[in-house]
Amino acid sequence: MFYFAAERMTIGEAGFGRADRLQPNAGNLPNVLHTLSGKRGDIFQKLVRHLNDIFPTVGNLSVRTKPMGDMLEVRVWPTEAMERVDLSFPLKESGMGVSQVIALLTAIMTIDKAIVIIDEISSFLHPAAVKALLRILQTQYTQHQYIISTHAPEVIGFSNPKTIHLVKRTGYESSVKRLDPTKVGQFREVAEHLGVSMADVFAAERVIWVEGPTEELCFPYLYQKLIGPLPRGTIITSVAATGDFNTKRRDREIVYQVYSRLSTAVATLLMSVAFSFDTEKLTDAEKEKMQRDAGGLLHFLPRRHLECYLIDPAAIAAFIIGKDPDSAETVSATTVEVALQAAAAECPIHIPEWNGDINNTGWLARVDAANLIVRVCGTLSEQRAPFAKKADSLFLLRYILDHDPDRLSPLQDYVASLVDAVSPAEEPVR
Repeated sequence: MFYFAAERMTIGEAGFGRADRLQPNAGNLPNVLHTLSGKRGDIFQKLVRHLNDIFPTVGNLSVRTKPMGDMLEVRVWPTEAMERVDLSFPLKESGMGVSQVIALLTAIMTIDKAIVIIDEISSFLHPAAVKALLRILQTQYTQHQYIISTHAPEVIGFSNPKTIHLVKRTGYESSVKRLDPTKVGQFREVAEHLGVSMADVFAAERVIWVEGPTEELCFPYLYQKLIGPLPRGTIITSVAATGDFNTKRRDREIVYQVYSRLSTAVATLLMSVAFSFDTEKLTDAEKEKMQRDAGGLLHFLPRRHLECYLIDPAAIAAFIIGKDPDSAETVSATTVEVALQAAAAECPIHIPEWNGDINNTGWLARVDAANLIVRVCGTLSEQRAPFAKKADSLFLLRYILDHDPDRLSPLQDYVASLVDAVSPAEEPVR
């Protein structure tokens, strides 16, 4: 068990010694980092990459012996290159959040399973860093149990919690009440409608705004798994009220102006921006017009929505069995495929493109895949394993990436095109 308090951790120095496992109070952090850099360089470099994703201003880490002393010292570098030690600075002099995050990453990356308690995560991390850290925890280190306390509703919304408890104090007594996560999610949607958090883009040079929190979680994970780390200075974050782009009840020109002004407001910080939205029921002509009206900034997912890439019988079977182990006797990839075919042929899922083949690309581009998966999961598990787009799409994506990554090649190409759209052109060869 590890406990990360909201107070500053003085863990930048330690006496000589090697250690493979972090102490609960992280007091031996320099020793563990020193061991990792020498014995498990791949893990150490991956930790540095995570750190850069969370703090773009941190380029590298090193551990050295302090001059004229018998202590190990962690040094933080503003660049990836480590040419002169006087251009780095001691971890103990860095911002509080850097120490906390390095210790947290070290814990979860060097131990198989642990309980990780984080008190007031927003007190030592700004909003963009919180989301980056939560994204890493949710996508790459799901074997641990995380208990997080916060006053920030955006933390609750983005972390996809399994359980939520509200702690209230009255006088000298505290009470604990369990809340419904689905209702908390509704609060987040209302908050999102007010706009995009500018804090999300302060540390970035290039921003890709995507449809919602599901894409914000899945797109970077897919890119990093299949292509590599996102280019430095590039972030993927969700926008507010994306439905305004597709609704007929509002003037699309007004919506474009809102996001154009948003991009202009951070023009001194950003080199380029792009927006990615679901195709939904838009025709090719409608998408082309919207792209022209938006000055080329808009990109549309080639298929109706993200779940159109996640119709994989084996992945869906694994999801159902994971949530409802009793289903293992009756649920398999074969039974899921049969259920998908049956549901696809019935209203309201049926569309003209359906020809009986769940792998047909024309059908996959237009089907309401999210509701199709919801229906199949509910039917096969007798509602014991309900599928929720926001909370469960990542499971399907992870499963497919682990077992049949080629299936996601079209989505990989699209995400790569978004990153290319905001990346600077190559400098000409001189």
